[in-house]
Amino acid sequence: MADIGQFIQSYQNCHSTFKETSLDSDNNEKLCTNESQMVINFDKIIKEKYPDSYERPKSFDALYVYENNIFCIEFKNQKPSQIINQDICEKLTEGKAELDKLLQELNIQSSNYDFAYCVAYKKCIEPRDRYKCGIDKGKIMFGLAQYKQQGLVKEIFTEDVNFFTKQFKKQFQKELAC
Repeated sequence: MADIGQFIQSYQNCHSTFKETSLDSDNNEKLCTNESQMVINFDKIIKEKYPDSYERPKSFDALYVYENNIFCIEFKNQKPSQIINQDICEKLTEGKAELDKLLQELNIQSSNYDFAYCVAYKKCIEPRDRYKCGIDKGKIMFGLAQYKQQGLVKEIFTEDVNFFTKQFKKQFQKELAC
């Protein structure tokens, strides 16, 4: 039985950084500027597997692997009120289904790993947005709670990029500049 190291090795051409995977190409803005931590550009894997955009499933931006934990990360350069729930949910469900297939192709038991889905969005700066972000702090947003209850992923985090940075340092004892 193979392990996640085999997956990382198999997709070396998709190794990337938080800076690259957080790029909002429509606005040419990066939500995170960190280049020191290696991630896997999951969007790139899916684009290579499905070159025809009509057949391509939705996917999250990056994978960060730490021990037996796999973090599926979606960066949204938007305020929470602008994020479309259905889009975020489809990125999780379709992306996780594709990830499970890729792991299975490499004979990797996905049940040996704990998956988390992280949605990191634009920092709330306007007073009314900060109020809303404060109310929803720690709450699973965008209609994603059902997927944790169903066991699709073990954890779901939906917080602004500053929270993501703090949690990253807390979880992994590594600095992350976002």
